[in-house]
Amino acid sequence: MNELGRGYARIEAMRGARGEPMGSVPEPSPPPPDKYNSVYFTLFVSGAAFLLPFNSFIMAVDYFQHHYPNSTIMFDMSTVYIASACVAVVINNLLVDLFTYNTRITFGILLSLATMIFVAVCNIGWDGFPNNVSYTINLVAIGVVAFGCTVQQASYYGFTGCLPPRYTQAVMAGESAAGFWVSLDRIMTKFEFSEPQRSTFMFFTFSILILLGHSVLHHLMMRHPLVLHYLRLTVESRHRRRIQLHLNPTEDATLMESEAGDATYGVLKLQSPAPSNTGETDNAFSFANPVYSPTASGPEPRSSSGASPPPSASQPSASPSALQTPRPSYKVEDVVFEPPDRPTSWRGFKRSVQARWSVARAIYPYMVSIGLVYFTTLSLYPGIASEVPSCRLGSWMAIVLMSSFNFFDLIGKFAAAWPYEWSRSQLLMASGLRLLLVPLLLLCAAPRHSPHIIGDIYPIMFSVILGFSNGLFGSVPMIMAPSRVGREHREIAGNMMTLSYNGGLLSGTLVSYLLLNMLGPPTGSPCRIYPTPPLPTLPPIITTPSNITFITTPH
Repeated sequence: MNELGRGYARIEAMRGARGEPMGSVPEPSPPPPDKYNSVYFTLFVSGAAFLLPFNSFIMAVDYFQHHYPNSTIMFDMSTVYIASACVAVVINNLLVDLFTYNTRITFGILLSLATMIFVAVCNIGWDGFPNNVSYTINLVAIGVVAFGCTVQQASYYGFTGCLPPRYTQAVMAGESAAGFWVSLDRIMTKFEFSEPQRSTFMFFTFSILILLGHSVLHHLMMRHPLVLHYLRLTVESRHRRRIQLHLNPTEDATLMESEAGDATYGVLKLQSPAPSNTGETDNAFSFANPVYSPTASGPEPRSSSGASPPPSASQPSASPSALQTPRPSYKVEDVVFEPPDRPTSWRGFKRSVQARWSVARAIYPYMVSIGLVYFTTLSLYPGIASEVPSCRLGSWMAIVLMSSFNFFDLIGKFAAAWPYEWSRSQLLMASGLRLLLVPLLLLCAAPRHSPHIIGDIYPIMFSVILGFSNGLFGSVPMIMAPSRVGREHREIAGNMMTLSYNGGLLSGTLVSYLLLNMLGPPTGSPCRIYPTPPLPTLPPIITTPSNITFITTPH
């Protein structure tokens, strides 16, 4: 054997690789304060901004249903959005090592913003295209918007996975705030402008202004000391995971100088012949500093002169019979950081796949839970929710149901910050119970000519439960999952959770098409109009001067 290589990693890195909670690991230094909660507020706005375009398309349901009558425009837009989002989250996972957070998020912002401006000006404000062409433009536009928004979403969840959990909750609360905001915005513009085209144009304009403000806030946040602190810790943690100790036994010299001055890892240096004061030969690795020994109990400081003290610990590596043969010993002298593999190399790709598989094994209950939550939600919202009829509210019924969902979804996201430790079984059970909402809300719209569940209060109540449970049980798994892996894997955990999240969205959207087929084609208003029978009339009474009363009867 010409070369001998052996690597050692910190205990917390080994725990992280096994998927154990990392909350007990102390930070090397206290983080800078988040004065005025500026980082929290910016991430809240960011969560609203990357879902604002999708919610803007969905909440303009009255305009699109009026503009494209007897079409499946809401189902088509949801399907295109989710399919494009799934493609985007897969590409983001593959390219996560090639581009920084800031690059990916900025790309998503510009793509979404440009598409929203084009749709608002050319397809809604001008409206110079034929219906079939504008229909196609809307579907292509929402696909492009989905790609840009999902790149932002996956990047933000990977980014906030490196920060404390409250910042992940801020992003998820912002997502719900996007739905709540567009609900209020749509109601106000619908009241203010009676003409649908003008009200929808103003509605999209307000959304574009928020996207512009989000772009400015994001670039300011990336310079915040708190953000820079946690990003530095993540980079250092990744370097530590890549550390290996290399030695060529034919050389009596340190192989590489330290690149970081971190005294917690060492290079083995050859000492030949092996020092022995006890008369026994030692066929082992002798560690000059016990911190580098697998059996060491704690670190000891390195001497200021750079020379290593006498060996104090050993690791047996051969049978007792082999111990009689003199072997060289090794001492820890310096620190070496192995440079990261190029992301395009086969070795780097293999390491990336293995890391994702390890993370998935550690957080799979949370991935299943969040996938079930969004599968149930997208099976009903916005497709089936937009098909529930109302004799009293008319075209407002869809807006009321969506507004109720968005408002209580926001409340659920804030409730996710409550300090309660949800177990994996509780999350899976709650996600499974939400499936009962699918037949309940479906019976409020089926069959079309006479729904089984009659009345406005029942679909509104089901929409409230759907929204609150979506906010709560869609946030808790996303918040808890990054804490179950090491710091160096938290971005991967955020991206894997986003992948499961989008898988639930796509499968739920496909099921919504199945439910639409169960409803059948529209059959007009289900409101029963009963004919009112004519009331009987009394004949007129005629009184004569002689007090004789005659009753005339009709012939």
